[in-house]
Amino acid sequence: NSTLIRDRVARAYGIDAEIVPPPFSLGADAPQRRPEGLPATVGDGVFVCVSRLLPYKNVRPVIDAFAGTPERQLVVVGSGPEEDALRAAAGPNVAFTGTVGDAELAWLYAHARGLVAASYEDFGITPLEAAAFGVPVAALRWGGFLDTVHDGETGVFFDRPEAPLVRDALTRLLAHDWDRDALRAHAE
Repeated sequence: NSTLIRDRVARAYGIDAEIVPPPFSLGADAPQRRPEGLPATVGDGVFVCVSRLLPYKNVRPVIDAFAGTPERQLVVVGSGPEEDALRAAAGPNVAFTGTVGDAELAWLYAHARGLVAASYEDFGITPLEAAAFGVPVAALRWGGFLDTVHDGETGVFFDRPEAPLVRDALTRLLAHDWDRDALRAHAE
């Protein structure tokens, strides 16, 4: 499903495997519904982090990157064993939705300024979902994100899942004039 996995298969088995990216099913034409319980202050221009709330998903550094930047809002989508600790660490500009359906996720992408993806993924499908809505990503320079994100065209990278590096990537993302049609074409 990615260059990372192809290379692992080659090293382990000596097979030159073809990369077949998995499809994503959430497109910009999907029905949309605002997630229940989302604070009224959350609207256009939010950042979204879509992830299971597990240690290797690196949601904590993403949340920490929003500390001291009240002008930036983050919505964390997902649930998992770290949820209570992450909620406790979050500032007032971070909201949690828990697990949502496709209509709620489509609403969030449609209103997002950017996606933040800090996890170690073998493929990394969320940047493509976001791109289908014309939304760029700030992503960890690792694994499958190297296949699904083109630096400067569909998003920006940060090299380690650390709050200052994520915050810097968000600043670069905001400073860039993104071509929404190019993002949609990339997703296709």
